[in-house]
Amino acid sequence: MLNTIQDNATYKLFLFLCISCIAFLLPGSATAQESEREPIVWKVSFEGNENYRDMVLREIIATSSPSFLQKIFRRTGDSVFNEMDVRRDRIRIMRYYERRGYPNVDVSYEIKDRKKAWQKEVVFQIREGNSLQIRRSKIEIDAAPEIADEIRSSREFERAEEQHTFQVGNRYQTLRRPDVEGRFLNLLEELGFAWPEVEIIADVDSVASRADITIKAKPNTKTYFSDIEIEGEISVPERILIRETDIKEGELYRRSKIQDAQRQVFNHHLFRFATINITDQPQDSTLNVLLRVREHPKRSVQATIGFGREELLRSQVSWQNRNITGTGHRFGVSGRASFIEQRLSTDFLVPYVFNSRSSNVSSLFGQHKLEPSFELLRAGFNNSFIYQFDRTKTASGSYEFSINEELSRSSDAALPDSVLNYNVSSLSLSGYYSEGLSRDPRGWLIQPFVEISGTFSESTFTFQKALLDIRRYTHLTNHLVFATRINTGVIFYSGDQRLPSNIRFFTGGTNSVRGWNRQELGPSRVRFDDSGDFETYIPVGGRSMFTFNLELRQDLNELIPNVGLAAFLDGGQIWRDLNSLEDRPIQYGAGGGIRYQSPIGPVRVDVGYKLNPTDEDLNIYEGEDFGSAWSRIGVHFSIGQAF
Repeated sequence: MLNTIQDNATYKLFLFLCISCIAFLLPGSATAQESEREPIVWKVSFEGNENYRDMVLREIIATSSPSFLQKIFRRTGDSVFNEMDVRRDRIRIMRYYERRGYPNVDVSYEIKDRKKAWQKEVVFQIREGNSLQIRRSKIEIDAAPEIADEIRSSREFERAEEQHTFQVGNRYQTLRRPDVEGRFLNLLEELGFAWPEVEIIADVDSVASRADITIKAKPNTKTYFSDIEIEGEISVPERILIRETDIKEGELYRRSKIQDAQRQVFNHHLFRFATINITDQPQDSTLNVLLRVREHPKRSVQATIGFGREELLRSQVSWQNRNITGTGHRFGVSGRASFIEQRLSTDFLVPYVFNSRSSNVSSLFGQHKLEPSFELLRAGFNNSFIYQFDRTKTASGSYEFSINEELSRSSDAALPDSVLNYNVSSLSLSGYYSEGLSRDPRGWLIQPFVEISGTFSESTFTFQKALLDIRRYTHLTNHLVFATRINTGVIFYSGDQRLPSNIRFFTGGTNSVRGWNRQELGPSRVRFDDSGDFETYIPVGGRSMFTFNLELRQDLNELIPNVGLAAFLDGGQIWRDLNSLEDRPIQYGAGGGIRYQSPIGPVRVDVGYKLNPTDEDLNIYEGEDFGSAWSRIGVHFSIGQAF
């Protein structure tokens, strides 16, 4: 009976497949549907383009073909074939070449049918022709001989003369004219001429494919700053605001001086809007500027809330008075809380110490931390001096004194070792360098840190700590980023007592080595329950640390807006000290995750897998497995990138 049922089921499946195949092959069914489909641009290709790659030319035309994933999921609505668009694209390609020095370019196109009638291939056929080569190039300065000699002898002029685009032997591209004009205008403005004029004269012979270029520069009068007019209601004396610009009466005008002044005022905590403009005035040797500002409310309250895999719920509330002394000094009170840390602090900011780039922050704080291996109560004060060299480089020096009470979270510890009271008195130096200035990080980011404790004998422990965090963000394509990070540190300590946990290094977790939970990578000790049975392992930290992160970030905006994917390989280790590096090998975690670009930052979910875990990582004690399948996997949720 069972065999009969199976035979009937097999027969019905076979019959269904046969009918499906016949229906697909009948000319009146699928073929008719195919012929009625709207034509789609299935492929766009180029022929004859020797100087510009296909990828570059695709960016300038409207005609586009669906991506591989769009073809699979039949999301081809944005690639409907329109020959009028193709004709416009032909003109776009010609204009693109002409503006880049190919006056005799010729472009045609061909429409081809692929395997199915509704699938169209658009082929652009390009004959580039000869390019316009610059035969002669000279710079003329229309000024008195002594002024012309001063300009030509400046390092800025030499650099512009060597690097401008219209050099002999280069291709003459009309779209580069604004760049060259702007370069020499900026040069003259940096040398103190507020009203310069630059003109480019090009003698073009399209038959011979050559061009002679003359750059005429007229610096006009050298200019000095005079008056600064302020527009807008301000709550500080005008001298405070003018001091923030760092512009002094009688100082030689420079374009960068105006830009830096506007940036410094805008960066001041009191102002939410700032512009500096040159007003209409006689073009003579004096220059008046107009500074427009708008202040933030004097007092404000701000509250934020967030979620994460480690801290779970976290929140912060802050109150600020941005002008407590009438001279732009700020006083604030803030509190933040999560399931790991609670902190209450006050801060007093002096935004101008000896120039607009220097500031000082003094604060009092109280803190409670609950880490996997210890609990900490601390209170103290901190004073930090901060100096911003430019937009990419900042340095700071600080002194901190704190009173600490650290409690061991080991239930088997016996008093008095379960409670440790100590003071920390330390000087710290730190730096920050960021190559990229955009919201999307690019290039190098370097953060060194040095801490020296016990200098003034108020500290219970005398040690020196050094940390270095180096990151690199490489954009492989417009949508693919390769992010790397190395983070390493060492503590030099020669005392007899063991350093407190809060001073030692820990690693592992959402923002370090994924696959491990917070601080769980590295050496650990056993914790037993009240009955003396094995409960878990507790990390103990160490005085040497090294971690690295490699991550590929791919955004899927073309397919799913605001969504991206990531694949990563993390690694690292904690050692007791520099002499025990051979005792523990580097451990690795690998995995992937998904990103959603929300208004408050990228919402991130990562899943990491431990590649070479130890028995401690898997909760194996004396050969007995107390763990589970999840002991090898870490799930990480947070807002913001891992680094």
